[in-house]
Order: sequence, then C-alpha cells, then structure tokens
Amino acid sequence: MFSDIGVWLGEIGWWAYVVAPLVMTIVAVLPVPAEAPAIANGMIFGPFVGSMITWTCAMVGPWISYEIAHAWGRPLTERVVGESRLGKVGQVVSDAGWSGLLVLRLIPLVAFTALKWGAGLFAVPRWRFLWTTAAGITPGAIIFTSSGVGLQALYRRSPLVAVGLAVAVIGAMALWAHHRRQRLAGG
Repeated sequence: MFSDIGVWLGEIGWWAYVVAPLVMTIVAVLPVPAEAPAIANGMIFGPFVGSMITWTCAMVGPWISYEIAHAWGRPLTERVVGESRLGKVGQVVSDAGWSGLLVLRLIPLVAFTALKWGAGLFAVPRWRFLWTTAAGITPGAIIFTSSGVGLQALYRRSPLVAVGLAVAVIGAMALWAHHRRQRLAGG
C-alpha cells in the first residue's frame, strides 16, 4: 500500500509536485476533510516539504472559498435564510472579532468549511481572515503531515500494524463524524 506510493512517485517524478498541491487545494475548497491529503503529503514529501505544501494549499483553498462566498454568497443565502436572520448572525460574527475567529479556527471540532465560507459571506475583512487562517491551520498542517511520515516509517517496520492503525483511525473518524451528524440533526 504505502510502498505503492513510492513506486507511483518514482513513475511520475516531478509531477508529484504539481498533483499533490492541486489535490490539496481542491480538497481545501470543497467541504471535505483535508487530513488524508495532508498525511499523504507527509508520506510523499517528508515532514518539512510536506508541511509546507499542506500549509500553503490549506491557505489557497480557503482563500478561494472566501472570495467565492464574498462575491456571490450573500444574495443566494439571503434568499434561503432570510435577510434578518443573516443580519443577526453577521452581527455575532462582527462582535466576535479576530479573537473569535482565531479561537474557532484552533478548535478541531469546528468545521473549517463553515468558517471559510462564512467569513466571506459575512464580509470578515480579508486580511483578518487570512492571518487567523494562517495561524489556525499551522498546528494541524504540521501534525497531520508528520503523522504521514510516521505512518510510512511504521509501515516499513510492520506493514500489518500500520494498515491496522490506519483502518482503526479512519474507522474512529467515521464513527465520530456519524455521531456528530446525529447529534446535530437532533437524533
């Protein structure tokens, strides 16, 4: 499994430096977790280069989301949610300021998708969004990318343990996400 990544990387060579950032950026725009590509970046590029690719793309993707929401999100959201409700939420966002945005970004249980799209929707100043995102994503970029390095090293020593650990972690994340959705849905 993990050795296949090395073979694949050897086959595509420098294209890995195009494909991996492109995948990471696309994942960072979409409402999907970015942990798997971050781990893959660590496995492919190592802790330093992998973390730099992860961090950079985890900045570009949210910035794209912010700009889309800022440019086109408000009219559509007002039609769906209503102008008065949107105004109330906008006031809460405004009152929270940079510290509220940074704290929310540092809490792993808060969906980053909501933050990046919401910041654009509620016209959080661009510079505030960018610097709080930069500070907030740094720990996760390093941790998840480094875990990919560790997982690859573990695989070299004991493939069965590494695969078992990967399956257990993915299963735990899926179970957690399922319970979280159930709780948010009121069920």
